[in-house]
Amino acid sequence: MLEAIALFLAGVHFGVPLAYYYYAKTKWLPKPWNIKIDENYRPKVTIILPTYNEEKIIKEKLENLYNQVYPKELMEIVIVDSSNDKTAEIVETWHNNNNDTKITLIRENERRGKASALNEALRHVNNDIVIIADADALWPENAVCEAVKWFSDPSVGAVSCLKKPMKQGFLGIEEGYRDYYNILRLAESKAFSTPVFHGELAAFRRELLLKINGFPTDIGADDSHTATKIASMGYRSITPEIWVNERVPKD
Repeated sequence: MLEAIALFLAGVHFGVPLAYYYYAKTKWLPKPWNIKIDENYRPKVTIILPTYNEEKIIKEKLENLYNQVYPKELMEIVIVDSSNDKTAEIVETWHNNNNDTKITLIRENERRGKASALNEALRHVNNDIVIIADADALWPENAVCEAVKWFSDPSVGAVSCLKKPMKQGFLGIEEGYRDYYNILRLAESKAFSTPVFHGELAAFRRELLLKINGFPTDIGADDSHTATKIASMGYRSITPEIWVNERVPKD
């Protein structure tokens, strides 16, 4: 009896995800996006970057954002820093040397969590599109252009990315899992919306963020939860093929 129950539970545990994956890949993934895109759409954008003790990598991240092929007069960066290292000082020095980029640095006395930092930044934002970023992820130089073009269709409320590791040598099970995961996100997006977003790059319409009172501070998944709430309002929350490089912790 116990063996039968164990076999049944194993079948459910492995069978349901595989069946869902097969259905998504064969039925949803081949679908067209059914989104009208204006490749030249250039709204005003604010990138929010929460930081905590990022002194080793913050300069590289600032350079990464600076090198975006997006009009600098249409893009600003808001950094909310709660570090106890030299992150803020590095930001200030970098900005003094690159003053053609608009940067607002908000220094907090205590670390209240990422969602609270995002909401603090949101109070300083007036631009139409808000993109949240992580300091430990690097974007391709066309990432902002590729993300915002989807908002030229009023049906789109949120856009995220796919991730690939900077560290080489991820093969076998790890590579298979990532392929499985990314195909699901693309397929769900084509069907309507995906429930999973990545904080390495997640873009939202500011007006929708205000309608849902910003990012949730009582739930760890501030990116995915926000995207799901926007989808529940009837807007599409999608993950197209925008690939972001993520740092992988050293062994």
